[in-house]
Amino acid sequence: MTNDSELQQLNEYLRAVLLDPQNAQQPAISGSDNTLSWQQLSTAVIDWKARFSALNLESNVPVVLYGHQQAEFACAIYSCLLHNIPYIPVDNIYPAERLKEICELASAPYYYDVEQRSFKATGVPAQNLEQQDLAYIMFTSGSTGKPKGVQIGRESVWNFMQWVRDDFSLPANPVLMNHAVFSFDLSLIPLLGNLATCGHIVLNAKEDIAAENWLAKLKQQKVSVWVSTPSFAYQKLLHPEFRAEFLTDLKVFVFIGEVLSKALVKHLRRLFPDAKILNSYGPTEATIATTVVEISDEILKSDCELLPIGQMMPHSEMEITADNELIIWGKNVMRGYLGLPKENAEKLLWNEAKHWRGYKTGDLGNMSKGNLYCQGRNDSQIKMNGYRIEIHEIENRLLALSGVSEAVVLPLTKKDGAVLRLAAFCSSKLSEKEIKANLTQILPSYMVPSQIVIMDALPLNTNGKIDRKLLDAHARTC
Repeated sequence: MTNDSELQQLNEYLRAVLLDPQNAQQPAISGSDNTLSWQQLSTAVIDWKARFSALNLESNVPVVLYGHQQAEFACAIYSCLLHNIPYIPVDNIYPAERLKEICELASAPYYYDVEQRSFKATGVPAQNLEQQDLAYIMFTSGSTGKPKGVQIGRESVWNFMQWVRDDFSLPANPVLMNHAVFSFDLSLIPLLGNLATCGHIVLNAKEDIAAENWLAKLKQQKVSVWVSTPSFAYQKLLHPEFRAEFLTDLKVFVFIGEVLSKALVKHLRRLFPDAKILNSYGPTEATIATTVVEISDEILKSDCELLPIGQMMPHSEMEITADNELIIWGKNVMRGYLGLPKENAEKLLWNEAKHWRGYKTGDLGNMSKGNLYCQGRNDSQIKMNGYRIEIHEIENRLLALSGVSEAVVLPLTKKDGAVLRLAAFCSSKLSEKEIKANLTQILPSYMVPSQIVIMDALPLNTNGKIDRKLLDAHARTC
């Protein structure tokens, strides 16, 4: 259930921030295409809405936003939030077939080409969403073989924004670094955090990050808050400019999307001795993040190998079942998967007394000394470089290829459980090159296995099942 007073509060807040900004001349967004002050952003969000209104769509029809790290992309998102337009972010790292599939699944008649700043007809008939007052739909990897849309309400976004503002130890007027594509909900921590604090978000395209002078640009922008997966930060450790003496304004690290290791925190303590390091946890189905904790020296020195994921956000609770599954209850829980009643029945719960939704995460964990810990999964879902991947989706895509009769995909992991790469084993008439080419047409690049092994037949264990342990050992020796 939605709370009308909460939605009114969000609407009033967004109008105040985006239509009558108090810090009008301060930078709001720096993207790959442009830099906008808060006053320029105010003008831009009104202009975007005027162009969208010309499409004459009903109020509850979603629009797909398609681009990559442009200020215009963030502007379109902010305009959608301001004007109560449900949006679906899709990064252009996704192949055209994936974009088409998402438009069809969402019954979205138009997508907005951010680079060309124009609306494109999809040929899909418009259909009103069953859920009212959705903020966005985020499509994730799905075990059914198709991406699944997570529906997040405006009430959940408002709850999240207030939490980030109050409990994330952000500096005054923060400058937030974003590296994540907008179709990965990690990006919403800096995007919504920027709205909540009237700060400045610095968007970083793939080519910017790969450039030699990328950290120099962060220094020039006076970035004060780093938001990323642990893997992304780990890749920067050997860079001589990744240290407090160079990035003098960087005061807070926020990590989410993967297990944060003690090894990485120790490296960061040495390179940025005065910076706060926050560990956060939350599935897409629970509005980006649902716990946070500052990693103190005491936590770092504890005997526990795992770092805690923290305490719950306001208006939410964590239940730990008898078999150690984490169940999230609260205002932050999604309104359900788009058009998937069976999955909703399996994953969603309802607390009548509190009018809270519950989500069965599939994550395993425990509580110790007031802190939550996450200890892996109870299914085939994995995280690699922060991206959530359903192994079954890749397997189903492989089996759908003409010429592939058997397929198994395995995540190859380090000792700490972090996924290094994906390996696929196929009984197929197709070559490795042909299989990769086919997958590239329908899956984002991070879901295409880096290693594909062709076999006459996949080995079986004594129970007659495909011997995944044997295949895993084979992949590690190749």
